[in-house]
Amino acid sequence: MLYLLVQVNESIKCVISECVVSIEAIDNKFSDLFDAITLGQYNDKEVKVFIRQEKPENWQEVDNGLKGDLKILEVLGFLQVKFCFVESNLNTQDIPIPTQNRESVFSILMQNSRKLLLPQRITEYNNCD
Repeated sequence: MLYLLVQVNESIKCVISECVVSIEAIDNKFSDLFDAITLGQYNDKEVKVFIRQEKPENWQEVDNGLKGDLKILEVLGFLQVKFCFVESNLNTQDIPIPTQNRESVFSILMQNSRKLLLPQRITEYNNCD
């Protein structure tokens, strides 16, 4: 039986905060752990799996992702698992990316300041003499 600290993140947002989960290491995969923690709510999303032994260490990505065996945790002594949703390329294509070809606001203001102004028309409201 494995006792793990598990969390689920979407980008930098924590979807499921760190909690303790117990699961059998034999004949179980990371996908089984993911389904147990999320209750099947996020099965349609692409997920990356990261593991580490203790908090001060860096996260190590699991090559097989959700297909990897939980036995690796027991053999290597890892205690923490983090599932991260992978952002799809479709969502990022909808957002316009600022390019260097666009003029900055400052350059537009400077160009307009160099243009000749139309002569002012004297009216009783603007007090131009």
